[in-house]
Amino acid sequence: MEFAVGGFILIALFICIAGILWLKSSSVTRSMVEYTVVFPNIGTLSEGDPVMVNGVRKGMVGTIRLQGVSVWVTVHLDKSVTLTDSSIVTVQNIGLMGERMIGIQLSEHGKKLAWNTKGAITLINGRFDSGIAEAMGMIGTVMTDVRALLANVSMIVDSTVGDTAFYHTFRNIVNRLDTVTVLARSLIVENRPKIDRSMNNVTTVTSDIKDLLDANKAQFNTIVSNGTQLSSQAVTVVAKVDSITTSLQEMVTKIQQGKGSLGLLMTDEHFYTDLKKTISSLDSLVSDIQDDGLKLRIKLGFKKEKKKAQ
Repeated sequence: MEFAVGGFILIALFICIAGILWLKSSSVTRSMVEYTVVFPNIGTLSEGDPVMVNGVRKGMVGTIRLQGVSVWVTVHLDKSVTLTDSSIVTVQNIGLMGERMIGIQLSEHGKKLAWNTKGAITLINGRFDSGIAEAMGMIGTVMTDVRALLANVSMIVDSTVGDTAFYHTFRNIVNRLDTVTVLARSLIVENRPKIDRSMNNVTTVTSDIKDLLDANKAQFNTIVSNGTQLSSQAVTVVAKVDSITTSLQEMVTKIQQGKGSLGLLMTDEHFYTDLKKTISSLDSLVSDIQDDGLKLRIKLGFKKEKKKAQ
C-alpha cells in the first residue's frame, strides 16, 4: 500500500507539473529568448500573460518594471520567431474582465533584432491599445460631465419655460406675431389686384425687352464686333505710345549725355554766356535805332527812266 500510495503521488506530481508547463505554453525542450519592450502604459498586463505572434501563442510576459515614465516589459519568446524593427508590438485586450496580452505583428521588412544577452539589451518600442478597463475607468468622467450638462439644461429650463415672467413675455411675442401675420395677410388681400397688375407689367416689360433684343440682335453683334476692333486698335495705339515714350526717353538720355546738337548746346558752358552777350548787343542796337535812327541805302537792281524831252 505504501508503494502504491507513493506511486500515485509521483504520478499526480508529474501530471501537475506537465499541466503547469502546458498551461504556460512552455516545454522543457523548448528554447526561449528574451526581448525588452518599452510601453507608455500597460493597463492590467501582468507577469505570465500570453504573447501572441500573428495570433499564435509563442511566449509569455516576464518581469515588468517602471523605468522613468515608461514601462519596461521582458518578453520570453520562442527562439524560432524572428523580430525585425518593422514588427509591431502592442498591449491588447483579450477579455471582458480586462485581461491583457502582448500581440506581435511580424513583418518581412526591416532589420533583424537581436535578443537580450548578458552584455546587451535591445529595446523595442511598443504600443498600447485602450480596452474595456480603460473604458470603464472613463465612465466616471463621462458621468460627471453628464451631470454638469443636465444641471445646465435644468437651469436653462427653469430660467425660461419654468419662469412666469418668461411665459408672459413669450405669449406677448406670439400675440404680436399673430397680429403682424393678420395685418400682412390683409395687406396682401387688399392690394392683390395691384400686385397682379405689377407682375403683369413686369412680364410685359420682360417680353418687350426680349423682343427688342431679338429684333436688334444683328446690331448688337455689330456693336460687339466694333468694340472688339476698337479694343485691338487701342492696344496698337498703346503700343505705339509706348514706342514713342521709349524714343523720347532715349532722346533725353542722349541729350543728358551730351550727344547730338541739342546735347552739345546743353552741355556747352560758354553757350549761355555767348547767347547773353548777343542778346545784349541786339538790345543796344535796337536802342540806337529808336533814339538816333538808322540810315539804310537800298540799291535796287533797276534804273529810274529819265523823262524824255518834249
